[in-house]
Amino acid sequence: MKVVEWQEYTELLQKLLRDVMLRNYDGIVAIGRGGTIIGAYLASKMGIPSIYPVFIRHVGRGKEMKIVAHDLGQVRSLSGRLLVVDDWLCDGRAMRYVLNLIPKTATYTTLVMFNRKGSEFKPDIVGAYVSEEEREILFPYDPV
Repeated sequence: MKVVEWQEYTELLQKLLRDVMLRNYDGIVAIGRGGTIIGAYLASKMGIPSIYPVFIRHVGRGKEMKIVAHDLGQVRSLSGRLLVVDDWLCDGRAMRYVLNLIPKTATYTTLVMFNRKGSEFKPDIVGAYVSEEEREILFPYDPV
């Protein structure tokens, strides 16, 4: 398990901000609690007025894993240029799930703080990569 300390976390937040600062977005779609923390930070720093959190859970493991989502109404009606944010991407199932909810009239850029090397999904913007064997990350705000 990778353990992320506050210093590494804040340095990656600043790197991600530099990576997206010159782009224009109409809103941020934030996946889960971790994505919402990152999304709120970026929205505040970039002056983006709207953030749309999508709370999902992974239920089960491996090929049997399913995604359970809550309150998806907003995401299904979005338009414009969107930044879709998550804290970490292991294989991309959650990201693909959320992207499939976004109307085809919207355009999006995907951003993750951590991406597992070898993941099937390739985000547009990555803060840092973790080894292909990594399956869990403990963020500074997670319970121990």
